[in-house]
Amino acid sequence: MTSIRLVDTTMRDGQQCLWATRMSTAMMLPRAEAMDRAGFEAVELYGAVQFDTAVRYLKEDPWERLRLIRERVERTPLQALIRSACVLGFEPQPDDLNELWVERLIANGIRRFVAFDGLHDLGNLKAAIRRARDLGVGTVGWLTFSDSPVHTDALYAEKAREFIEDCGAESVMIEDASGVLTPERARTLVPAIKAVIGDRPLGLHSHSLIGLPQRTYLAAAELGVETLYTCVPPVADGNAPPNVFTTVRNLRASGYQVDLDDEALRDVAAHFEACARRAGMAIGRPQDFDAPSILHQIPGGVLSNLQAQLDAIGKIDKLPEVLEECGRVRRELGWPIQVTPFAQLIGVQATLNVIGGGERYSKIPDEVKKYALGYYGALLSPVDPDVLDRIVANGPKAIAETPPAREPVVDRLRKAHPGVGDDELLLRHAFKGAEVDMMKANRPDYAAYSLLETPLVRLVRNLADRPGPLNVFVRKGSFEMRYAAPGSAAETEAGAKG
Repeated sequence: MTSIRLVDTTMRDGQQCLWATRMSTAMMLPRAEAMDRAGFEAVELYGAVQFDTAVRYLKEDPWERLRLIRERVERTPLQALIRSACVLGFEPQPDDLNELWVERLIANGIRRFVAFDGLHDLGNLKAAIRRARDLGVGTVGWLTFSDSPVHTDALYAEKAREFIEDCGAESVMIEDASGVLTPERARTLVPAIKAVIGDRPLGLHSHSLIGLPQRTYLAAAELGVETLYTCVPPVADGNAPPNVFTTVRNLRASGYQVDLDDEALRDVAAHFEACARRAGMAIGRPQDFDAPSILHQIPGGVLSNLQAQLDAIGKIDKLPEVLEECGRVRRELGWPIQVTPFAQLIGVQATLNVIGGGERYSKIPDEVKKYALGYYGALLSPVDPDVLDRIVANGPKAIAETPPAREPVVDRLRKAHPGVGDDELLLRHAFKGAEVDMMKANRPDYAAYSLLETPLVRLVRNLADRPGPLNVFVRKGSFEMRYAAPGSAAETEAGAKG
């Protein structure tokens, strides 16, 4: 019986797609040991977005999270992403900083890396992959799937060869961030890649945005894909990767062996479902097939943020128009793949084109001009000449038309921050101003997180602890609750009426 292995990405991609990366360390810790027992090939914990949200919004130390999870996940490799040469931001960084980033992730507990570049300019990844390999951890080359005239089976086969032969990656995987890989395309794509990588493992990581991945996963398994990526509900399906329970059920019904501890996973799912109810977070649901999504190919995490931002400015009714414009912008920019940072810059440019006033491309963000001029790497297809002229003319004048060289920076950073360890040094380089200081000043009590302690329960407890008479009236929908403490006016009045 053929065995299929699974990688869990609940605490990385699932929560990024459905909870805007707001899953806190306190939510993760209670079931980290159960995740370790479940039998995954790896547990994916970090990309740059998780660091960003931890520091800026949760005010948590992302390095501390990694160490705490590592203490509880002892048998299963923890996995992190290497995003181009960008470390923690969108801007490409020098090799010495990328190597330090890899070193510190390993020192704190990461044992496997998945490396990707949205342009498939693999020169951006060589230094980091080689450093990880030299330090003895696993390396996987990430082929970012896209449906476009540029992204052919031959292109992916060539990039798989480059990952193995030029970068030194141990294996490769197909990342379908937009969830648009069909079973039909898999039947030509997977054999093309397999022919190049030989007996090295091939993985597939899809998303549930338009209802395709379960059928595609079965087709991929039939074609020889050994590893599939899933999430534990409630951060599965919807915009997120597929539900682990559905995936396992389908694979076993089709004759494949999947060695996972179902009971441990049910325990994890029950915990995170309780977290979702406690925090008012979204619960992923299976999606129907949606053909228009193939045109814009916006990935789940970016789509969630785009919806939230349009809603915040009272323009949510413009979402269909913005999504249609995303497809046009992508075509005009030379078919960039919809992954970070290109999915974000396409979304921003499309939004400006629709609701920014003036003509299309009259407002140009820094990142769009940098992309068009090659700051992020070589483009697989040229920008439409007319659009390029508008980008150069209307974009920020301070951005030179020739990208600057990436000079070594680590020694200079260490001199600028004497007495600061390299973990904090990386944070201070990425997050300016007082953000790191604010994070350090906040000392969350991870053990104090309670699924029973809702805001209402906390309010009632605090009121009950106050001295003196107390009257409480709570209404939610048709539910009403009244409480009158002994000796209060309401209690005395009720007694008199009785």
